Amino acid sequence: MPTPEELKPKHYALAPKTGYVYVAPVDTPAPPTFPFEPTGRDISFTYKDGLKEIAAKWVSIGNTSLENGIEMAVEGDDPETLGTWQVPALEVTSPPKSYSMTMNLADISLETLKLYYGAGDSAVVDGQFVIPNTPTTTDKALYIIGTDGKHVVAWYYPSVRLIGADSITLDPSALTEVPVRASIVKGRAYLELDKDNKIIPGSDRDGLGRVFPKVRITADRDL
Repeated sequence: MPTPEELKPKHYALAPKTGYVYVAPVDTPAPPTFPFEPTGRDISFTYKDGLKEIAAKWVSIGNTSLENGIEMAVEGDDPETLGTWQVPALEVTSPPKSYSMTMNLADISLETLKLYYGAGDSAVVDGQFVIPNTPTTTDKALYIIGTDGKHVVAWYYPSVRLIGADSITLDPSALTEVPVRASIVKGRAYLELDKDNKIIPGSDRDGLGRVFPKVRITADRDL
């Protein structure tokens, strides 16, 4: 097995020429084999919670826009400097922040339509999609991985809420895009797996998710 030093990149800048987006049921652990070369195929594995074996599957969301990449946004007030007459910069506030991202899906499929219009499986009738009167967000776990062919980076969120973000434009000169917004849910605990895909006792961490920094896909033996 490669050592962390062998997987260490020469620098941490990355231009991800290829990337994939996966969804799974809320609280599904991140794929345990990182780093790996993504192919867009669904990722299936099993993990153990004590003696219980659980099947997990990350499903590829399909094609996403080449022109409009995944935009990660942050909302909230800017920090404010507070002071007194004697000490003008006494304290700096830490206002709450919320995080989200917009993904422009390029597949006009039943799955992307359900995410955009806020509908479940009941909206599919005889292979056609019925737009609901009252849309509701879809709760999923989200995994995004990007690669330049030699290195990978990934983002994992145990819980997001997905709904349409903007209008769909039918442009004869471009691929139609379905913009979907994923709002990151706060206060979720995510689990970590050991090398045998067993949940590490006490590993549940209270946070928005995890970021896997840039690493090589295969070992660099020439360090």
